[in-house]
Amino acid sequence: MSLQATDRSSVESILDERVAVSDGLIFLSGLTAADPGVGIPPEATMSTEFPYYGSEIQKQTTHLLEKAVRLLNSRGVGLQDVVKTQVFITDCRLFDAFDQVWKRFFPVPPPRTTVGVGADRLAVPGTLVSVDLIAALPDTVDVRPLESPRLPKPLANYTACVGAGDWLFLAGQLPTDFGATGLAPGAQVNPLFPHHVSPIVAQANYTLGICDTLLTDAGGDWDNVLRVEVFLKDLRDAPVFERLWRERFDGAPPPCVIIGVDELLTGGAIIEIDVIAVRSGAPSVHRAVGNRAEGHRISIGGSGATSLALAEIDVDHTVGDRSQNVEAAVRGALAAAATQAGGSAHPIKVHAYLPDNADVFPFGRALLDSQDQPVAVTTSPNIGTSSSIVLEIVLHDTESK
Repeated sequence: MSLQATDRSSVESILDERVAVSDGLIFLSGLTAADPGVGIPPEATMSTEFPYYGSEIQKQTTHLLEKAVRLLNSRGVGLQDVVKTQVFITDCRLFDAFDQVWKRFFPVPPPRTTVGVGADRLAVPGTLVSVDLIAALPDTVDVRPLESPRLPKPLANYTACVGAGDWLFLAGQLPTDFGATGLAPGAQVNPLFPHHVSPIVAQANYTLGICDTLLTDAGGDWDNVLRVEVFLKDLRDAPVFERLWRERFDGAPPPCVIIGVDELLTGGAIIEIDVIAVRSGAPSVHRAVGNRAEGHRISIGGSGATSLALAEIDVDHTVGDRSQNVEAAVRGALAAAATQAGGSAHPIKVHAYLPDNADVFPFGRALLDSQDQPVAVTTSPNIGTSSSIVLEIVLHDTESK
């Protein structure tokens, strides 16, 4: 018997900064201040000799956005071509300093979703913020800002919606009208009758109303929504929201997943909703919601050669080794997503919401073992659960016309 060599790549390779393209849309790996193989470099850290000069969050934000510029430039585009962003920050009290840097890099701000994930919840120790970006090739895709005259202007630096060809990218929406009360009056529970309305129902209904207005004014509708990510401060509210979600639609609701977070940017807010859709009447739109089976449910929506799959994975952590259970569950979900997408579809980008940082390793093993080509990867926390993994998978069909 002899020791056999293995071609399996190190899981650390999922930190490689990659760019994937499909139908003129550009999907980047999630970016932090940490560099592959290096960690956080000196230029993104505070000086021990001069600890009160500068801001750590601003140094990290500057470094990661400079990396984004280089990656986008490698495809002939820049930050002005970004159409969608998601920001995962360890402490929402860092947001104002973060946003000052953001404004310098984005004179025309793209749609943005920002959630707080809590201290030490990002996968690379010491990182304070992670950013996920989607851009568009301007020579291939017509990009246009789409604001609704019926909605108030946001306080923060972002555009409410951007159209990129047939695609519609909405900013994450909170239950606020940006007035003096923070939470919009329509999203608040009447203090005279506090037990007659559920806070999550009030806030969810209000926020869905904002999304509906944005979709309508941008030329979209719920029938053409490809994926919805719902961020909840307390996952115990999930069953109530899921029932409301089903009841809001007279047919099958759009693909939707629920993700736990630590904090949101509006005081008192317990929900944020992030929507990606295509315009009404767009050709080649497809959408399918699968039943939960074998520990996961796959929902898919797409247009042209590009599909977005949402995989909800239940990991059994009561029997056997958790790491092996996570690896097997992720491998099964990736295979099921590719099968459901059909044709020659294969993943080009995976955003994994993981309950524990220790799940990064088995997730990475499953991804590397199941894919023949490099995949852009983002990992983010799923707060408040020990068993639920959510994957957002971008698939490209090489045979689609």
